[in-house]
Amino acid sequence: MKKLSCVLFALCLCAVATAQDIGDFVKQQLVAYPQSRLLDIYKSCFQDCMGAEHLVGDRQGAMRYLQQELASAASDPQPWWYYEPCGPQGRHVRIALRAVTDGMLSSEELLDAFVRSANASSHPTVEQWSVQWNELLDTIGHLGLRLPQMDRDHWFIDSVLMAGQYAISHSPDYRAAYYPHYRIVERGIFERELKSRLESRHHNLVNQHQMSMQQNISEVQAYLKECGAFYIATVDGNQPRVRPFGVSEIINGRLYIMTGKVKDVFKQMDKNGSFEICALKPSGTEWMRLSGTLVNDDDLAVKEEFLNRNPGLKSMYSANDGNMAVLYIIGATARFCSFAAPERTVTF
Repeated sequence: MKKLSCVLFALCLCAVATAQDIGDFVKQQLVAYPQSRLLDIYKSCFQDCMGAEHLVGDRQGAMRYLQQELASAASDPQPWWYYEPCGPQGRHVRIALRAVTDGMLSSEELLDAFVRSANASSHPTVEQWSVQWNELLDTIGHLGLRLPQMDRDHWFIDSVLMAGQYAISHSPDYRAAYYPHYRIVERGIFERELKSRLESRHHNLVNQHQMSMQQNISEVQAYLKECGAFYIATVDGNQPRVRPFGVSEIINGRLYIMTGKVKDVFKQMDKNGSFEICALKPSGTEWMRLSGTLVNDDDLAVKEEFLNRNPGLKSMYSANDGNMAVLYIIGATARFCSFAAPERTVTF
């Protein structure tokens, strides 16, 4: 009976979170936060399901902690959003402390929404949550992603669950890159009471960020075009493999490369999407290193557009030949290097 209740709980949660929902969420997480690890994806899914990690009984203590965090966060880089959904279903919403420091909400308003959300949340048993997490993990595994320290993080999450706990912190990589300062609010409370206060300026922040990301993508692709050939390294077991590529395109805001599914390089990418590109300018004194994760895209319209921009490939490939593969990059970090200037880094 106990096992049945765990399964029913997991099925209830998974009813809305389809494999597509989960896949889209993970890809969006890696686009927004390239330094994410499995720990951070777990935390987002946990917060999506359960909101805050525990009930809040000491309201005055919670306010003191909020004020301390607001003071310490003042010198940190600010996020490019006021709110974002947690996990694939968005049952709960992260509200950035920036909303308080920018005068959009008072600390009391944010605390009140947080406390009511935390105390209204229904927390499953660790066993029930483990069933749900393993369902999510199976879907994530099918994406073929290889996140930094993934095996270690997987082991750590399992050890936390086996110890009868389920709450964890963001990874050190995530904290160092993004300085997360937020409170979790239940979606209904957020939409009824806070969203209208934040929405306009939130969209301005997001649009500015997206424009910056598109500028970064365009800069990287222009660099690749100028270099002509570029060299892409993939993983084959414990052996790196490197070969030249020559074409890349930006389609629907994504940077794509292209290969054939019959080739070993595609099989390696499909099994482990981690890669690194090195492109050297004709001068021989400037180069770029581009790393991230490659995701296969079987959209025929994208393949046709890629071929239309590179008609010389039409003698070898067609969009529906079952062989042509176009892959886009997520979680990208580009490092521009030169003998004459300091290294510069952009992400997208």
